[in-house]
Amino acid sequence: MKNENLEKYLKDIDNLGYEKCITLNSLEVSKILGIGIRTLNNWRNQNIGPTSKRVGKAYIYTKRDIAEFLATSWK
Repeated sequence: MKNENLEKYLKDIDNLGYEKCITLNSLEVSKILGIGIRTLNNWRNQNIGPTSKRVGKAYIYTKRDIAEFLATSWK
């Protein structure tokens, strides 16, 4: 069941226009999740949201990490 949800969310992310992207920035992720960028930043600081990686001053997210977050945590 989890893998089915994961694949569904990956397809949904691709259908939003991110099929050629491997990683997404904070603004793109906040749009996908339907939350504000400040909320995403707060979640990251509290280890609540999807897994992110810091690259320089920016944070990046993989589509798989976002899909896993949606499949396991998002109601």
